Amino acid sequence: MTATGLTLIIVGIFAAETLLVIGLRNHRKATYIMVFVVAAVLLIYKSQEFIRDKIAGNGVYPVEFSHISYFILGVTVVTGCKKMRAFASYCSMLAGLSFMVASIISSQSMINDAASSFSLGISVTQHMLLWLCGFALFLNIGHFEIKDIWIPVLGIALMVGFSYLVHLRIIYPDFNKWDDMVIIKIAEGTILSYVIPGEIGIGLRIFTVAGIAALVAITLVLFYKLNDKYYKYKLLRAYRAGVKYDTTEIGIFPLIELIVRRLKRKNVGKKEATYNCYQLEEEFETSVKKEKVNKTV
Repeated sequence: MTATGLTLIIVGIFAAETLLVIGLRNHRKATYIMVFVVAAVLLIYKSQEFIRDKIAGNGVYPVEFSHISYFILGVTVVTGCKKMRAFASYCSMLAGLSFMVASIISSQSMINDAASSFSLGISVTQHMLLWLCGFALFLNIGHFEIKDIWIPVLGIALMVGFSYLVHLRIIYPDFNKWDDMVIIKIAEGTILSYVIPGEIGIGLRIFTVAGIAALVAITLVLFYKLNDKYYKYKLLRAYRAGVKYDTTEIGIFPLIELIVRRLKRKNVGKKEATYNCYQLEEEFETSVKKEKVNKTV
């Protein structure tokens, strides 16, 4: 496959998925089911891949930003954890978008780094599914409140910290790419080596890191603001149309919550039935006593 052909394929898939999510903007439940299925499949696939590599002892671990994003997305969607939804969405969108941009800037390096055409195809598919799920969570499913912005900020910081522990060989000392991690190259400003030959000067590295940090901060704030505005627009539109906005939730936590609610409702029903039974007995005893008094009189 040529570099140009790979770029066209990735950009085409990216555009098609974006249009699909936009097309499903009025179908929250259908979008949610799609995202749940895809995220669950990705979680299962990446988990078995991690276990398989661990058993094989080939020094391969999920340590890059996109690798960690698969697990964040899968666990968040499968459990139905609302608080983590924005973090999962942002990481997935960032990983998918970055992969698409990288294919435009340096698609040849993707081809060179791939072990085979099959592994390259798997990589493209996985990254594009991250974009699909992340964008769908952002546009059609979740409502992200700005007060929770500390969650993705802390999460990204922990991801970088984790990657540094791997890079320093404190975690996964047998990892075979400890000195060739993209997330470390971004954190140290050497990511420009993909497009600029030779050594990157310290000044340019500092400028690169500062620029990326500022870009992440700006996009994160915009991410929350745009989601909140669009969510309020959808509520207003539903209100004007006289329909109830769909608030369907899927996952382990919503299921547990539903079971607890039903048990509470059942217990309340039993208590009411017991109370009514006691009330009837008391009324019966009272009526008997009154009857006896009337007979005596």
